[in-house]
Amino acid sequence: MRFSDFIDPQRGPRALIQLAVYLLVVLIAFQALAVIFSRLGTLDLLLAALCLVCASPVAYLVREARRGRRERQGSRRGAERTPLLPPDEEDV
Repeated sequence: MRFSDFIDPQRGPRALIQLAVYLLVVLIAFQALAVIFSRLGTLDLLLAALCLVCASPVAYLVREARRGRRERQGSRRGAERTPLLPPDEEDV
């Protein structure tokens, strides 16, 4: 959604409705989180925070483990070259 959509008479109402729906979804999500957090105790909140902090590194490790090990390429000291015949000789 671009700012020019709000100015355009044909796309403007649709863009405003979309914006209102997005804001409504965000408000409902935050309200749901507030209700859930208000029912949890201090220990439960700490455990939930710990799970959120650990989730990203664990997901990264799982992704790398599924990807498998990459084959190590040996170090190359120079460009690979194809042998060429001298310019004055022809193939027989």
